Amino acid sequence: MELLNVFKMEIFKNINDRTNLIIMGILLVLNTVGGISVRNAVMSRHGFGLGETMATVFGFSIFATVVFLFAYPYQLARMDYKNKVMSLMIASGVSRVQYYFVKTGATLLFSLASFILLVLIPFTIVGEVNLADFHFVFNDPMDIVVALSVFSSAFFILMTSVILMKGRASTIFVFIGLNWLSSLILSPIMRTLFDVGWNSPDSAWRAMYLTNHLIIIVIFGLLGVLAIRKQDL
Repeated sequence: MELLNVFKMEIFKNINDRTNLIIMGILLVLNTVGGISVRNAVMSRHGFGLGETMATVFGFSIFATVVFLFAYPYQLARMDYKNKVMSLMIASGVSRVQYYFVKTGATLLFSLASFILLVLIPFTIVGEVNLADFHFVFNDPMDIVVALSVFSSAFFILMTSVILMKGRASTIFVFIGLNWLSSLILSPIMRTLFDVGWNSPDSAWRAMYLTNHLIIIVIFGLLGVLAIRKQDL
């Protein structure tokens, strides 16, 4: 089976996952409507009645969105273990490493798309939400690059956790543990290398965070490849 056809199959499978699409549609509506309601309530200084109700709904939808953004790639990755899709793919002639990169690429693509759909689009529609002087603003284009590196590093840790645990529920604990371990080891090293302190300029912090998360992506990408190559499917 050609690698491109495997990628197309992954895209087709994800696009036709009605359950996830319905959940995303509901969260998109709640985030947008709730955000607009909260913005209008704050601007008009009316925090009671319908505005208060919508603020509660908005808070719940944001929490549900955060949970979904973690659960979505986890669900996409674990289903291949649950349905024995991975072993069938390997039997069809696709190498484990090739399938790893195809699966990771397709899942990352849809994870980023879900983030754009559920977070960026609603906040773009809502506009600047000035709630308790909290601003969702990127002050520099590099902030976007750093944010993408943070998202991608967490994604690769998750994918490696799914592979190590073969999609079992214990994946969440492995994910938390690997996140904690990588921060514990890399953060002091990065601070020393970049000589970053409280008075350091923002550019130094951005460079440190970007390098830190790029290293995490490389490390856990390699760990994922090594794990899937030796795994009994």
